[in-house]
Amino acid sequence: MNFISQKDLQNRGIAIWVCTLTIMVLLMILIGGLTRLTDSGLSMVDWKPLMGTLPPVSYDSWIKVFEKYKLSPEYLIINKNMSLNEFKFIFWWEWGHRFFARLIGLVFLFPFLFFILKKSISKNLIMSMFLIFIFGLFQAVVGWWMVKSGLSDDPHVSAYRLSFHLTNALIIYCILFWISLSLICGYNYNIKRSSIIKKFFLISLFLVFITIVSGGFMAGTDAGKSFNTFPLMGDNIIPDEYFISEYGWLNSFENTIAINFNHRWLASFTFLFIFFLMLYLLIFKNKKYNNLSLFLVLIFLSGQFLLGILTLIYGVPILFASMHQTNSILLMSSILFAYHKILYKGK
Repeated sequence: MNFISQKDLQNRGIAIWVCTLTIMVLLMILIGGLTRLTDSGLSMVDWKPLMGTLPPVSYDSWIKVFEKYKLSPEYLIINKNMSLNEFKFIFWWEWGHRFFARLIGLVFLFPFLFFILKKSISKNLIMSMFLIFIFGLFQAVVGWWMVKSGLSDDPHVSAYRLSFHLTNALIIYCILFWISLSLICGYNYNIKRSSIIKKFFLISLFLVFITIVSGGFMAGTDAGKSFNTFPLMGDNIIPDEYFISEYGWLNSFENTIAINFNHRWLASFTFLFIFFLMLYLLIFKNKKYNNLSLFLVLIFLSGQFLLGILTLIYGVPILFASMHQTNSILLMSSILFAYHKILYKGK
């Protein structure tokens, strides 16, 4: 599928618009991760997509919002002794997350309508961006569906819904990033490239994608805190509690020890697969492929593996965890960039 046409390559404004959206979605994913890491996601107990833009300013308005939060299960069960200042900290993270989502919507909609009215955007790109629009609306609904799962007797966001929210965000980002690459670098198909190498790159993308999603389950269940050693989990490679019968077939998704084990070894397999693929291309095919893009993959890949280990052994501190999440998106971006270089010759 061609997301764009030659017409779009001639309009610098379109490239700036799509690249801006791509960067904003990347930042949105990172802000969402920090909102989760700071346990701020349940601080706003209602959902007002259009009217909830302005934050509380006066002391009375803060008290009103805080009193609403005091009725929530999270406050009653977990944060009973929380002060107003402590509440403000988690509130600003969640408010900022939602505000930035609205801002992305505006940056998307107005230029999109402008380019359509000016007839300066191709039908291919209109359809592509309309697809992004549908995913974006769906993402907003899923976001509230996720938050709502924590406004219950068990004040924890569902790991399933969180991972689904993350998956949808990744899809939006990947499409936007691919369109940005095509607008900047061109998309003249290169028929000379080996089909097997293309397949290996697609496998690499898939592995990174599912590893990130499994990281969503790690975050949603706090599974990273179940064992803080690597490569062993306690004294064993496979811990005794890996399978707990009461979870049944959901063991891999609800048993925090199994989630931790699966994520670390899926990540290890992903690292080895991509590492040796890049090494092979750099050593034996260095004249056929863009070495810079391959080196970028190796740099982000190595950084991701190291950050994953550091995040584990230090007990999932916010700094390492946020760096680990950020680098995972950069790793996926670098593989997309290298794959684009393989598929297309450029403008």
